[in-house]
Amino acid sequence: MHVFLPLSARCLKVIPVMCILFLHTDNSPAPNKFRLILASNRDEYYQRPTQQAHFWDKDPTVVGGRDLEPGREGGSWLALSTQGRIAVLLNVKGENIQDPSQNTGRGFIVADFVTNKQHETHEEYLEKLSKNGHKYNPFNFISIVISSKEIKVQQYSNASGCKSQPENVGSGARGWGNSIPDRPFCKVNAGISRFKDIVEAYGKTEDKSILVQELLSLLKWNKSHLPDPELRRRLINQTPSIVEKNSTVFVNIPEQGYGTRTHSIILIDGQGKVDFMEWTMKEPIDPFNPTWISVNHTCQLEEC
Repeated sequence: MHVFLPLSARCLKVIPVMCILFLHTDNSPAPNKFRLILASNRDEYYQRPTQQAHFWDKDPTVVGGRDLEPGREGGSWLALSTQGRIAVLLNVKGENIQDPSQNTGRGFIVADFVTNKQHETHEEYLEKLSKNGHKYNPFNFISIVISSKEIKVQQYSNASGCKSQPENVGSGARGWGNSIPDRPFCKVNAGISRFKDIVEAYGKTEDKSILVQELLSLLKWNKSHLPDPELRRRLINQTPSIVEKNSTVFVNIPEQGYGTRTHSIILIDGQGKVDFMEWTMKEPIDPFNPTWISVNHTCQLEEC
């Protein structure tokens, strides 16, 4: 039996802490190791309509999920282009928007980057984004461009206290959550440590099935990571229970109609072969007894 929450659930005083991302890149991997390993959770309201990861009709070089929320249709939180682009968007909680008169949907930041309809370089796109950052609610944007020679990763945040310009991110294992990059939540730091161990132990192509299961276990990690002063500060008006439920990698607040509803894993080997895997709750979502469905899209990067 499905249990449906009323639309008014979104009006309850819950501050969502949307999404977590772990990323490993290696510009000079051994022949049997992955060049890129990405694992991410999307946390969102269960009633927000979403299209599962697929190759986009208007741009079949792009694979990713899409937002179907009225007024936000076509946006995305994570997507990949076979032209060698990956984009991930995470919101930043506990910040005021820089220009309250503006509230542009952030999901198109991802879509615009991976489709690259303006034929902009990585740097040109980020320069334009940084000039218009005041138009959006606070976010962290992780952009990746992959060629045969290198994987270039940059981070940009429009939140207060962050640098006004995009920053290069070095190779190795990294993680992001919903605070500014210089002040990660405890669950992000703990997740990075576990993610590094997984990559070191199973980051070979012949261990792909074990690697995927270990990454999925990380994304379903429900251990609380408290105390966390930064999380408490950003959820200042929330109850201790809500803070605790947001201190886990896998967020589960079914009574509020909110939580982790999608897991994404991307693997790219030395020859540019991509596995884009997604596990998501089947809609309409029963938050107390969800059904998970999965897809695995494979493709080849054009420049590798």
